[in-house]
Amino acid sequence: MEGSQTVFISKCESYAEDTVSEIVRRHFDALGYDRSFFEGKRVVVKPNLVMKKAPDAAATTHPAVLGAVLSVLREYGVTPIIAESPGGIYNRQRLEGIYRTCGIESVASRYGAVLNFDTSAVQMPFPEGKKVKMFHVIAPVAEADVLIDLCKLKSHSLTKMSAAVKNLFGVIPGIEKFEMHASYPDYGDFGAMLCDLCEMLCRTKTVIAVTDAIVGMEGNGPTAGTPRKIGAVLTSPNPFACDLACEKLLGFEGTVPLVKEAKSRGLCPDRAEALKILGTPIAGAAVPDFKAPDSAERKAPSALTFFSSGTFGRFFMPRPVVIKDKCRGCGECVASCPKHTIELSAEKKNGTRTAHIRHASCIRCYCCQELCPFGAVKVKKNVILKIISSI
Repeated sequence: MEGSQTVFISKCESYAEDTVSEIVRRHFDALGYDRSFFEGKRVVVKPNLVMKKAPDAAATTHPAVLGAVLSVLREYGVTPIIAESPGGIYNRQRLEGIYRTCGIESVASRYGAVLNFDTSAVQMPFPEGKKVKMFHVIAPVAEADVLIDLCKLKSHSLTKMSAAVKNLFGVIPGIEKFEMHASYPDYGDFGAMLCDLCEMLCRTKTVIAVTDAIVGMEGNGPTAGTPRKIGAVLTSPNPFACDLACEKLLGFEGTVPLVKEAKSRGLCPDRAEALKILGTPIAGAAVPDFKAPDSAERKAPSALTFFSSGTFGRFFMPRPVVIKDKCRGCGECVASCPKHTIELSAEKKNGTRTAHIRHASCIRCYCCQELCPFGAVKVKKNVILKIISSI
């Protein structure tokens, strides 16, 4: 990272792989990532593969962007490893399904890249961390010299925005991510933990943030939102700087907790205008009226500030709710809940047991909404806040 605040932004209107490859090649050359830079280094590409979704759902890194990166790396004589730990159990069977459904398997085969099936993990100490002094990281990432953080730009019900920094949460193996949610139920603490993780990786290896913002996701992301064309690709040697540019790009300026935390640590400038932007200016790539998740209040009603914590705070917070007509009783939400507050009801609806959330114990991490394969969990705003925020 080396303190760089440079972000290269290019307009990109489609997933034509040749076009995206040319953009990635231009970005890498401008930032000094040439053949000599990669020579002799272990390179890992970490896409966002949160769950089994087809590429056009806009929940995962598009295979054309991965193909573009692999194409450029092949020109430089690099055979990278593609590694990710999606939500849920971290085993070979789950990885095979994710790689296949998300279109990653065929792209990796075409370019001779290696798909990771090593599900071991390594302890990485980080004594400088504000919240976490030690992380358990999937082995290929821990052992990499260069980590290409190939993220997808999306809204996110917990962190408001998912981009370069949030994507790195996927280096924590499998269900250990749920344990991290349970250990850091406070949103500020969770954001600080993610910043610790990203900062640790940036200090121990070269991290190159490449953001697929050609078609992103708005609304109730990271998996239940709506595809939205943004039309851009961003690359930076600093994931925090890249997120600052993305925040501005979406019109979320000053409201993304992860970016606020990064600013407080001096990991990126206080304002996007202080970034060194190559290519297209942020204003030229910005999208209007990008929809935030229902869990994010654009207005913070001053009359309710007093009730922002404790029992009152929990009452006013948006909460996950099961849509009974969509629930298939698959149990994915039960397995993914870090506080074990979800169970399948004894009563059957149309012959199928449905999920039930015990809200008294819910920490509002929205893992159930994120990982439900049928979109059967929605985030419901408190009606009082909904009325006041619309005034």
